[in-house]
Amino acid sequence: EIMFSLKQTKLILHTAAAMLLIMNCRAPVKPSEEDLAEYGWVIYEEGDYEEAREWFRDALKKDPSFADGYNGLGWCFGKMYQADSAVHYFSIADSLEYDEYTTPYLTLDVYAGFTFAYNGLRQDALVREYADYFFGNQNLAEEEPWEFSHDPKIDHKDVRLMKALAEFTMGYFQSSVESAEQIYRDLGTPKNITADITTTIGRAELAGELEYLQNVLKSQ
Repeated sequence: EIMFSLKQTKLILHTAAAMLLIMNCRAPVKPSEEDLAEYGWVIYEEGDYEEAREWFRDALKKDPSFADGYNGLGWCFGKMYQADSAVHYFSIADSLEYDEYTTPYLTLDVYAGFTFAYNGLRQDALVREYADYFFGNQNLAEEEPWEFSHDPKIDHKDVRLMKALAEFTMGYFQSSVESAEQIYRDLGTPKNITADITTTIGRAELAGELEYLQNVLKSQ
């Protein structure tokens, strides 16, 4: 429940042969690290995270500095409920340079991944920190809000929810209210949360709002 809901897609079978060995009229052409990672994402989208992990590892054997390979490993381990390993690989991805043309949203993918992984580890301060990094790196003036390209059911609203939940747990109730209200706006159903968060009853009402939003996002 912590990590990354899956939207099933059909496996693109014809890419398998191309990833294994591409033949031309003269000599075999071995796949690049980008090819291997691309097929790893195809397998990831099918829900076979252990197999996808091996493709990302193969990509990193070709190029140990290939950031998207570590990003892929992070998301695979997240799906496998190994949040500590996810954090490890996201940390490596975050430390490397990458091609903004081929992987334009890698920074957002990594910061979203960190947010979900730290939620799994119940490290609320780091959930909030990386959610803030995530939103600080969105360029809403020129781009649409982030949606995970390998699972469209995961988007910026899920990151915002992790932030709201962390703020609630840490006792930052007003910040949690503001995050929840932003989610309502992003859903197209603006709502002012009027719970008196200075009281136990008001905080329980806020908890109910967060639970409701969690269920709404799960159902999308």
